[in-house]
Amino acid sequence: MTEPIDPNDPLEITQPADLTESADTTQPAGLGDSAEPAEPDQDAPPEVVRLIAALTAIPGVTQAQLDNTYLPEVAVSDLSLPGPYADLPIAALRRSNGALENELLLSLEFRIQRNEAGLRAAEFLSWWVRDQSRGGENMQIRSIGLPPMVAGDQQLGRTLRFTIDWFYADPSQDMANVLSAVGGKALALELATNMYKDAF
Repeated sequence: MTEPIDPNDPLEITQPADLTESADTTQPAGLGDSAEPAEPDQDAPPEVVRLIAALTAIPGVTQAQLDNTYLPEVAVSDLSLPGPYADLPIAALRRSNGALENELLLSLEFRIQRNEAGLRAAEFLSWWVRDQSRGGENMQIRSIGLPPMVAGDQQLGRTLRFTIDWFYADPSQDMANVLSAVGGKALALELATNMYKDAF
């Protein structure tokens, strides 16, 4: 017997209910400018921990987190709202007039060092996502920034982050399938990083 996906308990990360709680004046929790990679949340499922570890093992990546959003609960009219709604892949969702049936957005968000290593990390991950997409996965990579100034305070230069959007749909709504897919992506990223380790 399979355990159905509960949109209010997605991989113990972010839920659609959280989409109204922050605004464009704040930075995402846990994504700072430290040059040292953050440790994955050891309370998360091991597949999630492995994927975050694979990402932060890439030279130039500082911090990362995996969130998900149950897209059928996000209305197209919500896409003009601020805060986390503004971080969603708005153009993709508008083009399809909303989510596919049973579609989860797995968002692998990360920051990079402000140097050559960081640029190489962004380029490597851009290639990896392109390659995954060519192989059949509905994945894309985006950059996200917040308003340059807020209430007279400069934000420009402090808010840049990246997200890998992975549109995952499973008619069975089986959480075990989601975690298995996450584990598979962790392995794929580990293998790619090891294969091209001399390029960094």
